[in-house]
Amino acid sequence: MILIFDCGSTKTKAALIRCVNSDPEIIELSKGVNALSMADGSLKNLIGECDTLVRDAEHINETYYYGAGCATGEACERVRKELSSLFRFSRIEVASDMLGAARAACGNSPGIVGILGTGSNSCLYDGKNIIDNVSPLGYILGDEGSGAVLGRQFLGRMLKGQFCDDVLKEFNEAYSLNIPDIITKIYRESRPNTFLASFAPFILQCCRHKDVNNFVIEEFRRYIRFNLLKYSGFRVTPVNFIGSVAMNFHKQLSEAMHAEGGIMGKIIQSPISALTAYHKSSHLNQF
Repeated sequence: MILIFDCGSTKTKAALIRCVNSDPEIIELSKGVNALSMADGSLKNLIGECDTLVRDAEHINETYYYGAGCATGEACERVRKELSSLFRFSRIEVASDMLGAARAACGNSPGIVGILGTGSNSCLYDGKNIIDNVSPLGYILGDEGSGAVLGRQFLGRMLKGQFCDDVLKEFNEAYSLNIPDIITKIYRESRPNTFLASFAPFILQCCRHKDVNNFVIEEFRRYIRFNLLKYSGFRVTPVNFIGSVAMNFHKQLSEAMHAEGGIMGKIIQSPISALTAYHKSSHLNQF
């Protein structure tokens, strides 16, 4: 049995492969986890809520965990320790969500890959390993084009009157939030990045207003200029994207890519199915 995790800051999905010739069982857990900021035991407790995984834990032979925040050896070891306590007889591999995105989007072929979800990231992939990566730096210093940064920039501009009056009117009709409420949630409560990213659907709805649409395109252009343009071959190699922001804002992303001279590849909203296919293929190729 093979178990695969795709764990982001907002959502966690798992795929349980009971046999390489059968369809996987896709499991959606109740929340996401970031390895850099998770409390001890939180991943173990999250997985423990799933009866299927608890029941089959000792029968799982291989576990592959691709997670947000798995960017340092220390963070990966924390995840590995919690997984080992649950899946005692399993070989465990812990890697970044970036490697998971690259394997999902490109398989064993080289390419450029971008993640646009709650956070953002990117890499140059040689078909096996990530050979270049511009550090995303998180939603305060970086994460251009992400849901969290779109939310942060949008709220700031809207509350300072940088969009047309209709945008603020529609916001007030959709949300019971005043400026003190927003400041409290961002500066005093936990997971402010998730709160900021939660406005992505509203921002998409507001893209019918030209000023908001242009704002989104410009934010994606910032993402491209600060990240993707750093990779060799950007203007001749299609860029494949992973994530809900990439999928839902595909029109604005395509316009930004065209403006910066890039080539759009495919967009995958959630990589779990493609990762399942990757590991099935890898497993079969071992024999």
